[in-house]
Amino acid sequence: MRLLIVEDEPALRASMAAFFAPQATVQAVGTLAAASVAVGTGPEAIILDLALPDGDGLDWLREWRPHLTAKVVVLTANDAEPTQLAGLRLADEYVVKPVSLQVLAARLTRLWPAAPIRLGSVAVTLTTGTVTRAGAPVVLTATEWRLLAYLVTNRGQILSREQLMGALWDAREAYVADNTLTVTIKRLREKLEADPAHPQLIRTVRGMGYFVDEQA
Repeated sequence: MRLLIVEDEPALRASMAAFFAPQATVQAVGTLAAASVAVGTGPEAIILDLALPDGDGLDWLREWRPHLTAKVVVLTANDAEPTQLAGLRLADEYVVKPVSLQVLAARLTRLWPAAPIRLGSVAVTLTTGTVTRAGAPVVLTATEWRLLAYLVTNRGQILSREQLMGALWDAREAYVADNTLTVTIKRLREKLEADPAHPQLIRTVRGMGYFVDEQA
């Protein structure tokens, strides 16, 4: 798992990084500016403090949420009910400090299914970024993985081109051309569909967008 920790308190940041290092590839940063750069590496999970020296974590998450496939755990000393409710509308979990690292790890782990998500002959494991088709490994580019992970995370929901373009956007890229989405969808279908010309997994809804069919 690729984990991004956004925490401005140096001792806590170091403790969390050391604790999660045996089971994850960890990036630990102390500012929102650094977090904005780090999301370009495609973290699968983010632990996010709210009171950062260069801004509010919820404001940052509100801006970045459309572009993230990562699960987000807010970790903060702020236990005010309005803030918790606002946080839970944006994040996947809200944890109030102080909390043991064991409990934090358990909260993080429960956000993913214990087994791969199976969609017909395709199996996707979000925690490891692995994809198989009929049991054989499927090699995806970083762009293809970002798009597939976003579709699978929101499977069964029709996603507009604008939403999916947001998923393709990379912090290291100044611009993503509109045809990038069309090309990436085409390549995913070629790798995952039995008949790419008549897709059963990644469906098109004319005038609305695309969705992953859970019954594929």
